[in-house]
This record gives sequence, structure tokens and C-alpha cells, in this order.
Amino acid sequence: MKKFYLFLGLALVYSFLAVAMNNKISKEKLEGKWNVNVAGAPYGYRDYIVNIKENKGEYRADILFADSKNKISDQTLTLKDGKLTGNVSVDNERVDFTIREEKGVVLGTAKSPSIGTLSMTFTRSKK
Repeated sequence: MKKFYLFLGLALVYSFLAVAMNNKISKEKLEGKWNVNVAGAPYGYRDYIVNIKENKGEYRADILFADSKNKISDQTLTLKDGKLTGNVSVDNERVDFTIREEKGVVLGTAKSPSIGTLSMTFTRSKK
């Protein structure tokens, strides 16, 4: 019976370490420069370049619209449970977004009252 409890204890420790390591990997995978496409968004609001940076546990993003004329600088992001969340004002409407890494792929959602919830896809920028 002692062997069973020892095995159970080791399995729990391993599980906690695996979750902690996965969160660390996720954080690192979210940083960098990304091309972002928001499927179903109105024309002019579908494609962005997003640069996510981390400094002393604080995440920030610069968001460049596809037309390269509009930019949102130094946007604060919150990291919780391996996901980055934040919001921006686009045409005087609040858009909430979530960014996450899932099985090596970075995905996200954008949500606002007028558009509902839309999927975001991220690909590493080559620039």
C-alpha cells in the first residue's frame, strides 16, 4: 500500500511540474512579431501585425493595422492561465481579445457587441 501512495505522490508532483513547464513554454511562444488575421471582420479590420513583448512579467503589444497608417502602441496585456487578454478601442467600440498557444499553434478570439466573437489566426512575421 505504501508503494501505491508513493507512486500516486510522484505522479501528482510530475503532473504539477508538467503544467508549470507547459505554462512557461506557452509564455515564450506567445512573444514576438505576428501577422494576425481576424476571420469575418469587416474589410480593413481583418489583418494586423502584432508585436508582443514581455518585460519583468509585464506583457505589452504594438498593433499595426494592415493599412500601416493606424497603430495602437504599448497596449497592456494580462497573462492568466497561459492566455494573454486585453482590449482595444476600434472606431469607439471596445473589442476584447484573448491569445493562447495550443499544441504549438497560436490562436485567439476577438469579441465586441457589434461583431460578436471572431476567430484570430497568428503566423510568425518574417519582417
